[in-house]
Amino acid sequence: MVGNAYSHEANSKIITRQAEQTLLRALGLEDWQPPEPLTYTRRASDAFAAARLDADYFAPKYDAMFAAMELMGECVPLDSLLEVNRRGKQPQYAENGLPVINSKHVLKNEVRLDADNAFAITADDALTIKNGDVLINGTGVGTIGRAAPYLHDALALPDNHVTILRPHADAIDPIYLSVYLNTIAGQWQVEKYLRGSSGQIELYPVDIAQFTICLAPASIQQQIHDLVVHAFSARRQAHALLEAAKRAVEIAIEDSETAALDFLKEQEAAQ
Repeated sequence: MVGNAYSHEANSKIITRQAEQTLLRALGLEDWQPPEPLTYTRRASDAFAAARLDADYFAPKYDAMFAAMELMGECVPLDSLLEVNRRGKQPQYAENGLPVINSKHVLKNEVRLDADNAFAITADDALTIKNGDVLINGTGVGTIGRAAPYLHDALALPDNHVTILRPHADAIDPIYLSVYLNTIAGQWQVEKYLRGSSGQIELYPVDIAQFTICLAPASIQQQIHDLVVHAFSARRQAHALLEAAKRAVEIAIEDSETAALDFLKEQEAAQ
């Protein structure tokens, strides 16, 4: 049973990579190499217009990437696709309530929702996470910009380090958007727009709104959607198998090996 669990987990990773490769191929970025000039210049007026003085913001690789993607499809500002683009607030933690999603729960293309999540009281004006939302981390070296679709049915609350992106209906597939944000197309824009230094880096909703999103054909978006949902199902199956295996060990200790084997047979029949 444990072996099957790890097999499902490995399969989910393979499927997720397939989704990313499909997206990069559709955007013309699969084998694309960025320019790497030793120096570059920008006009002072460009810096003042952008209200940015950091050199990385003006790196030529960004414009080159956008130009490559525009050859493959329509590119639009992310803000034009979104109904909601808001960061959560500091939760009021409690023993019961809605589960809280923080930056450590937002992994690459996966939102963890398990016994590790704390709970919080829901305020009247609280922004809740719904199935189909895209979550993106807004702080922290190593976690900033990491995005994932929320595919769980239960409502949840974002903490003040997680931003909810909720697309307009039919504007863009949310799962396609999350995969896009995790590829070079999105992560370079995270590098471009983040603010701060010395570990205190932030990615604000106002900057996320300026991201450029290249819209692949609907058929490609659906293909990526199906792959990620398949990967999510494989991870959920892996989790269920591991939990059943742990419970079988407990039954063997508390009752008998026979009872544990009977439990495992019931679980296998239910799969």
